[in-house]
Amino acid sequence: MFFNDRVDAGKKLALKLEQYASSLLEKAKQSEVLVVGLPRGGVPVALEVARRFKCPLEIIVAKKLPFPNQPEYAIGAVSSGGIVVLSPDIPQSKSWREYIEQQKRQLLATTQRREDEFYVLAGRHRSSFEDKIVIIVDDGVATGMTAMAAIEAARQRGARSVILAAPVMSRESFNQLQLICDDVVAAYRPEVFNAVAEHYLEFLPTSNDEVVKALAESNGFHNGPSLARTDGDKKTS
Repeated sequence: MFFNDRVDAGKKLALKLEQYASSLLEKAKQSEVLVVGLPRGGVPVALEVARRFKCPLEIIVAKKLPFPNQPEYAIGAVSSGGIVVLSPDIPQSKSWREYIEQQKRQLLATTQRREDEFYVLAGRHRSSFEDKIVIIVDDGVATGMTAMAAIEAARQRGARSVILAAPVMSRESFNQLQLICDDVVAAYRPEVFNAVAEHYLEFLPTSNDEVVKALAESNGFHNGPSLARTDGDKKTS
């Protein structure tokens, strides 16, 4: 399966969520649900999900802790709020421990600051996660490390339930993330997964400005109908 771009992926993912997400969503009121994008690439996807569900768009900044000299291969991740997740396969030698500590310090110093900056530039306050159903959205999930960090951050902020959703996801990550989420939704799980970008016809970098504009635009999504389906809705669908 190929997606034209992140907007197309977000629309298709929103439909998938409506069809296959857990019963938590079917019974929820609009005020009980938050959609959370992972900057930067996950935000345009999450914006379309939030638009479809007419609920707030929030962000959690989570960054990969990369394998040395391989920036796209995550061996851990750090998210705002001081959450750190690490692969159990990391070697325990002194040099590796020093590398991990150095990376953690750098990432912990930047994730919260970057998240704060996005909200300030968008003229937005964060919504409370307390007792909410939180749908975390990324543009794709390979190792799942940043997703794990974001899931822990959402729970730390008081989320009642956490659903992870992405247009494309490796089967290994899908299986692993089911163990720590209330639900996991992927529009496509290829048999062979090499990179998220391979499943997009256009996969341009998402800018900081796009993240800010998405947060600002979502201010208009707060006045939609309840997510709960009524008997009348079922008859007309």
